[in-house]
Amino acid sequence: MARSRAAMVRRDAVVALAGAVARVPDGMAAAVVVGVSPVHGIYAAMSGTIVGGLTSSTALMVVTTTTAAALAAESALSGVAEDDLLPSLFLVTVLAGLIMMGAGLLRLGRYTRFVSHSVMIGFLTGVAVNIALGQLGNLTGAPVEGANAVGKAWSVLTDPAAVYLPSLLTGTAAIALG
Repeated sequence: MARSRAAMVRRDAVVALAGAVARVPDGMAAAVVVGVSPVHGIYAAMSGTIVGGLTSSTALMVVTTTTAAALAAESALSGVAEDDLLPSLFLVTVLAGLIMMGAGLLRLGRYTRFVSHSVMIGFLTGVAVNIALGQLGNLTGAPVEGANAVGKAWSVLTDPAAVYLPSLLTGTAAIALG
């Protein structure tokens, strides 16, 4: 029994490591959306996968960073000073985790079946538009101003002279090839 348990732990560790490595690009992208260094996204992707693997007993659960959570964190931290950004992000992360744990203990996940497919499509479309508008500054190399994605996009679109053409061409080529 002990030998088979050790083999199972070893297999789970290999799968967890592969899963954590596969989550690196998502973690980096989420960090950029939040406005912190992509390195912090790597930490989040790795630690989330490890903690999820240690605390779960199902192969069906996926622990990863999400763009919706990144947008929510970015919105919550929009007025925070640069020096306070990482501690505030840590606090938001811990609070979100505690709320999710509470929701799980109360078995609130069963209510998600009442959310229609149309609502989910609308939500995900809103997330995609918000990310696209918020990243126009990075795509064009133009300086951005604005408290939200629409404001940032507006600042890029109303000042086309600020667009750095090599950045725009490189980004557009990467999107086309992706």
